[in-house]
Amino acid sequence: MKKFLITFGIIIAVLLILFGVNIWYSANVLTVNTYNINTDKLNNSVKFVLISDLHNKQFGENNIDLVNKIREQNPEFIAVDGDMVTDENDSREPVIKLLPQLCKIAPVYYVLGNHEKTYGEYDKLIEEIKSSGVTFLDNEMVTFKTQSKEIITIGGLTDYPYYEYEAPDYDNPARHFLDSFIEQEKENYSILLTHQPEVYFWGLKDKNIDLMLCGHTHGGLVRLPLAGGLIAPNQGWFPEYDMGYYSSGTVEMIITSGLGNSIGIPRLNNPPEVCVVEIN
Repeated sequence: MKKFLITFGIIIAVLLILFGVNIWYSANVLTVNTYNINTDKLNNSVKFVLISDLHNKQFGENNIDLVNKIREQNPEFIAVDGDMVTDENDSREPVIKLLPQLCKIAPVYYVLGNHEKTYGEYDKLIEEIKSSGVTFLDNEMVTFKTQSKEIITIGGLTDYPYYEYEAPDYDNPARHFLDSFIEQEKENYSILLTHQPEVYFWGLKDKNIDLMLCGHTHGGLVRLPLAGGLIAPNQGWFPEYDMGYYSSGTVEMIITSGLGNSIGIPRLNNPPEVCVVEIN
């Protein structure tokens, strides 16, 4: 009996150690995941980096480890998909110090997440984001010329255009922007940054958009073997759209699991992600 108890105790201790190591790994070790997208709208390839959901996390002093990891990917541009701050935390220093460093690597395009929109000092935050050198996309779009001189349209959708309380005319900035964005999509390859992937299955998956980039889900926080993510906002338990690549036939979507965390549940089997997208 004594031998059994000792063995049992050792097993429990080892499992607890492994659990702790996994939590630390999922909070601190940057990983790179690459997605390949094919299109007949471009004659040459373009590669960019997608990041999201920093939530004031620091990877080295002034996020130097994150900056170096992104630089190693040699992107043509960098998409920042929101929630780089946490709304109940007054600090915005990590993201404000990060953005100018990213701008030295490649052009940076920034769209708001829900935490920016409810941040206590919203006006100051937006002013500092804009002055950092990034292109700030608040229901706006711009054209990007690739290294091979081809044109991509990059847009930023701040919120879902078709909430019921906006019916029947949906006369709001997001809807007017989206109409214009979809219309130009007939000409150029289009990339839409929008923080929350719910807008995809709420209604955008049937639109003519080449590629949507999202964050928000934190990869489902806890990733279970075979089952995927455990929980995500507005999707509940075992979300269908937690991280990775999705396609509706008319829209392709990539969800990054993001970099940080904003709630007490730790990430597990889910390390911080630098997302690399290659369009071929």
